[in-house]
Amino acid sequence: MKIFGHSAHRLHEAKLELIPGQLVPTIETADRIDRVLETVTARGLGSLVECGLATRDDLLAIHDPGYLAFLETAWAEWSATNDPKLDGIGFVWPHRNRPPRIPAAFEGKLGYYFFDAVSSITPAVWPAALGAAGAARTAAQHLAATGTSTFALVRPTGHHACHDMGGGTSYLNNTAFAARTLAKGGARVAILDIDAHHGNGTQDIFWQDPDILTVSIHTDPAQDYPYFSGYADETGGGRGEGFNLNIPLPPGTDWQGYSPALQAALQRITDFAPDYLVVALGVDSYVEDPSGKLALKAGDYSRTGQAIAATGLPRMFVFEGGYHHPTLGDCVVRVLEPSV
Repeated sequence: MKIFGHSAHRLHEAKLELIPGQLVPTIETADRIDRVLETVTARGLGSLVECGLATRDDLLAIHDPGYLAFLETAWAEWSATNDPKLDGIGFVWPHRNRPPRIPAAFEGKLGYYFFDAVSSITPAVWPAALGAAGAARTAAQHLAATGTSTFALVRPTGHHACHDMGGGTSYLNNTAFAARTLAKGGARVAILDIDAHHGNGTQDIFWQDPDILTVSIHTDPAQDYPYFSGYADETGGGRGEGFNLNIPLPPGTDWQGYSPALQAALQRITDFAPDYLVVALGVDSYVEDPSGKLALKAGDYSRTGQAIAATGLPRMFVFEGGYHHPTLGDCVVRVLEPSV
């Protein structure tokens, strides 16, 4: 299996994030990549290939030009008017209505372009995000050229990044960028998001696209992040109606409840008959993960990987969430091994 990444992520380390009632050290850190890479290497899956950066022009395929321009200059704007020892974190999040307006003040822009306070602006956020997107694109290109499975081992995470808004430690949507890359020549692409949290950004980007099926299995958003997206009645819009499937699960769901959801997701994907499958590989569904509310155990990730491989579809994986360091690498590798 070819594994792709970019070292620019190491320079992006946010200090704090806001959770209910307090500011705490962020859990989306560079050593997450280290834990996974150590296990991938030890199990003989392959070594990491350094990729080039994506460019802003590349990313216009999935993101709004105004949002990209904001991200590119965000640190410069923040540090020009605030203490550069502090990360850029918003404090107001308006509804975009009456009509939507982008404030001139940078703290207003932060509120406009991010939907939470866990997605900090740091000195290296832009190159780190470009590196992750570039690796996801290269992994997709290698899959298309060879038909062999690939893994984009990247951070920051991506599946919460919408067309014109970031959040959930996601700035650019790596999973969506991989899918769009694969679809360039007219291919049909399915996305299976198995992160514990709804891939709201991916849903947003492909909401009206009948050529890219989006399927997400996640904790019921009535009970968990991102709260406002991921309900079962969200099925797509316009030409994309019927091409978005959400399978929300109650908090505490273990394999007994998760397995039927996975089978339903894979059946919908099989019925769609895609040319490629992109898996948003989050393992924060692990029972001890500090971020998730599901209850999968290590062996369940092997079962998940086997079920995905049994589809026989040409496939790739993009790393998303997962924050329980002692088991992080093992859970990821268990999903990947049947595809090697």
